[in-house]
Amino acid sequence: MQEKIIATEGHILTNGEIYGTEIYVGQGIDPADFHEITVEDYQRIFDVREVDENGK
Repeated sequence: MQEKIIATEGHILTNGEIYGTEIYVGQGIDPADFHEITVEDYQRIFDVREVDENGK
C-alpha cells in the first residue's frame, strides 16, 4: 500500500520538484524529503516560473 502524506490547511507539500496538498509516495521517493510551504509561497514560485517560461 502506498503511503500518503497530507499538508496542513493553507500549505502545500514539496520536495522541490513535486508539489501538492496530498502526495502519494511512490517507490524511490522519501517522504522525509517533503516539507510544507504556504499557498502564497507556492503561488509566488509559480508566478516566477511562468514569467521565466514566457519571457515576460
